[in-house]
Amino acid sequence: MAFRVGGLLRVARLPAVATGCALGGWLLAQESFAGVVMITAALTLLGALLGEQIALTRLAGRVLGQRAGSLREVIAIVAARLEALDHRTTYAHPVTGLPTREPLCETIAADIVADAATGAPPRLMGAIRFVDFDRLAGFDHALANGALEQFARRLVSVTQNGRMVAQVDRDCFAIWFGAADLEAARAEFQAIAYVAGHEMNIDGSRLTPTIEISAVSFPQEGQDGLALLLRATAALSRPEGGEGGEIRLLAPQPVEAAREQFMLEQDLAQAIAEDQLTMVFQPVVDLAAGRMMGAEALLRWDHPVLGPVSPARFIPVVEALGLSERYGLWVLNTACREARRWADEGAGGMRVAVNLSARQLLDPGLKTKIERTLARHGLGAEALELELTETATMADAERTHHLFGELRAMGVSLAVDDFGSGYSSLSYLKNLPFDKLKIDREFVAQIDQRRDSRAICRALIELGRGLDLLVLAEGVETEAEVACLRGLGCHVFQGYHFSKPLSGEAFLALAADPGWRNRLNLAAQRPPNLLPQKRPAEELTL
Repeated sequence: MAFRVGGLLRVARLPAVATGCALGGWLLAQESFAGVVMITAALTLLGALLGEQIALTRLAGRVLGQRAGSLREVIAIVAARLEALDHRTTYAHPVTGLPTREPLCETIAADIVADAATGAPPRLMGAIRFVDFDRLAGFDHALANGALEQFARRLVSVTQNGRMVAQVDRDCFAIWFGAADLEAARAEFQAIAYVAGHEMNIDGSRLTPTIEISAVSFPQEGQDGLALLLRATAALSRPEGGEGGEIRLLAPQPVEAAREQFMLEQDLAQAIAEDQLTMVFQPVVDLAAGRMMGAEALLRWDHPVLGPVSPARFIPVVEALGLSERYGLWVLNTACREARRWADEGAGGMRVAVNLSARQLLDPGLKTKIERTLARHGLGAEALELELTETATMADAERTHHLFGELRAMGVSLAVDDFGSGYSSLSYLKNLPFDKLKIDREFVAQIDQRRDSRAICRALIELGRGLDLLVLAEGVETEAEVACLRGLGCHVFQGYHFSKPLSGEAFLALAADPGWRNRLNLAAQRPPNLLPQKRPAEELTL
């Protein structure tokens, strides 16, 4: 009875073994490791069940394409296939076909040996990360692979012969400049990185790659290929924005939201070149003098498909993508060109205010760029005002103090924007040479109805007066807010109560409108009132 049960069990295993062999054979045809493992296990089990019979050799011949007389020969054939597949997978990336880190390290090792014999100078390794790959793969894996393959081809096409390009991670490439002088290799790598960031077209979709680069030298920063790779990729992988190396985990976005955000970023990278940006100007008025002082330049983006996109949506993306310098230079140039036109059209003596980001403040060439822009448009420095938020000025207080001193010496006016919404540090107001303090809209809104807002604004106005700063209330929308702020001692305003942001032409027309100037003078003559009485509707707006 025991013999029969054992025989039945062995017979019952045969269909499973046959299925395993068939599936393993198909996977093996696809050059899959799974096929190698499965067919090895199936044939081994078959040999254990039936012994080394003629059926086994026939099955091996069909599946492996080679005849085998024993189980030992079958295993030897499978082992050879496994070694071939392992070599193929290890030494070439499956998407790009580029060499992987193993052949790169072997090449570097051979070059190091040759250099030791000839006393060659130090060598360079450059690393480039295609940052967009993971984000693309999050919503379209085929698009991600297509972009990766095209990016790899671009690197190879712009790299000189004799340099080895390898893919050392899923989105990271390394270039070994084995036969180049160190300084020449650095210059060549910079040129490669510049071209790598140019726009690509993948199946009709435009993509401007976001890249990260680093470079390390042998033997100063590594004694072998692996050490150099570790140093180079570690430089690429440093987290940004966190303190003490903190890595922030972000909640995953839905696929459509991720796709929309990614495409928005790509469109922003092209918005300047495709003339999608415009500038509007919101007047700044001085009710003590009954005149217009100038305007704040505000950036607008008219997307060809989405239409007007809110600055609250696209400005943070500009900063996150590292486009602040490019966009900031466009804004500065456009604003200065418009201020030049004001003067040419008879509206001189007005100042245009331009916002600067924290990233722009860290640009060592900012002062030179401002000087050149003013000179290009024949504009005096007194016609320009730079607005900065508290958080921007606190990023590097020592550097900011030095820069502000240089800008003030040129004649450029400096304003702290949105005061009270950031650090609210009084020490930097004392130490930095500001000319103007702008009270944030948060404290201006409904000030006539809020005792706490009045108390805060009174303190800020007194602070500005004590520090000899001009105080401006931004975002005023009602006559009651204006009257209350005037009662507290503020007389410079910006907001929809006086005018919405205007195109350059409309701004010039408003500045030249005698009726608007008369209404402004009448508003200046109204007595300030801390808690104004309601007036007829026709008197509430200019």
